[in-house]
Amino acid sequence: MEINSPPSNEVLDFCNSFKKSFKEHGWPNSKIETWKMTPLHKFIKDTSSLKHNSNYLIPNNKNKFINNIDINNLEFLNSKYFQKNEMSRVILAHISNAFEILVPKNTSKKETIDIKSSIDAGIWSSSLIIIKVPENVECNLALEFSLSSSSLCTPLIAIDVGKESNLSFGLSVINNSKSLNASNFVSLIEGNLSENSNLEMVLTQQGVTLSRSDININLNQNYSNYDLIGVYFGREKQHQDITTCVNHLAENTSSNQIIRGILDDSSVGVYQGGVKVAPNAQKTDGRQMSRALLLSNLAESNSKPELEIFADDVSCAHGATIGELDKDQFFYLLSRGVSHSMARELLIKAYLNEVVEEIQNDYLSDKLEKAIDFWLSEFKMKEVA
Repeated sequence: MEINSPPSNEVLDFCNSFKKSFKEHGWPNSKIETWKMTPLHKFIKDTSSLKHNSNYLIPNNKNKFINNIDINNLEFLNSKYFQKNEMSRVILAHISNAFEILVPKNTSKKETIDIKSSIDAGIWSSSLIIIKVPENVECNLALEFSLSSSSLCTPLIAIDVGKESNLSFGLSVINNSKSLNASNFVSLIEGNLSENSNLEMVLTQQGVTLSRSDININLNQNYSNYDLIGVYFGREKQHQDITTCVNHLAENTSSNQIIRGILDDSSVGVYQGGVKVAPNAQKTDGRQMSRALLLSNLAESNSKPELEIFADDVSCAHGATIGELDKDQFFYLLSRGVSHSMARELLIKAYLNEVVEEIQNDYLSDKLEKAIDFWLSEFKMKEVA
C-alpha cells in the first residue's frame, strides 16, 4: 500500500519560515564545524531540474499506523536541534510528504512495521516523518531508502518514545541500480526518550554518492537508554557520514554508540560522535567506539568523538581506531588453500559479525545481516570484474 500524505495546510504554514531562510542562506556550508568533513557543495550542486515527489510503501495490514500529522505534534519541530540545524531549512522548504507513524497502545515486540521508499531518477524526496510510541509499548520499525542515479533524499524524522516503552528502529540507505551518479542522502533524526524507555537503533549506509545521517538523542528522564549500531560501506568515490549527539539530561541514563566502517577504492568515511552530560545527569553511562576498516590505500577515514561532561559521578568513554585486514590472518587462510577473494570476504564478515553479535533484537540483527549480504554481493561482483 502506498502512503499518500501530502503536507497539510498547517504543515505548509509551519514550513513557510524555513522557505524564507533557505532563500537567504541555501545549503549548509563547510564553514560550519559539523560540516567541515562533509562539504555538500562538492556533491549536491544544481537541484533546479529535480522534481519533488515522495513514494512510501507499507504492507496493507499496517495502514492503521499511518496518519496525517496532528498540528499539536508540530511542537517536536520547535526543538533547539531542528531550529538550529542548517539542514532543517533545506528539508522543510522543499517538503513533499508528511505523515505520522502512531504505534497503538498494547503493541508487542512481535509487531513489525517495514516502510520502504524508492527514489527514482530525477526526483527529490523531502519528507517529514513523526514517530510516536506511547507508554508501555514494544515495537519494531524500519525505514528503507533506495536511491537511483540523479536522485536526492532528505528526510526529517522526529521520534518520541513514551515511559516504559521500547522501540527497535532500523534505517537503511541503499542503491537500486549497480551504477549510481549524483545520488545523495541527507537525513535529520531527533529522538526524545522518557523514563525507563529504550531506543535501539541500527543504521546502515551504502551504495550512494553521498550519505549523511545526523542524529540527536535526548535522554530526558531517569533510566532512559539509547543504543546505536551504525555501519557504513564505501567504494569508488562515495562519501559516508554518521554524525551523532546524545544528550544525557537526567540521572541514571545510559547510551552506547558502536560505529563500523568499511572503505574501499577512494571512498571517505566520517564519524562525528558526541556525548553531552548535563550537570544534574549524575550516574550517567555514555560510551562510543568507532572502527574503520580500509581495504584500499586511497580510502580515507575521519573520526571525531567528543565528550562534554558537566556532572562528576559518571562513567563515559570514547575511542576510534583505523586499520586494515590482518595480514597474518590473511596469510593463514591463503596457506590453507582459501582463495584471495574468499579470504577477504571471510575476514570482512568476521569484522562485521562483531557488531551483529552486539544486537539484542533479532529483528534489527536480521536487518543488519541483510545489509551486509547486499554489500558483499556487490563486492564479489567487483572482484570478478
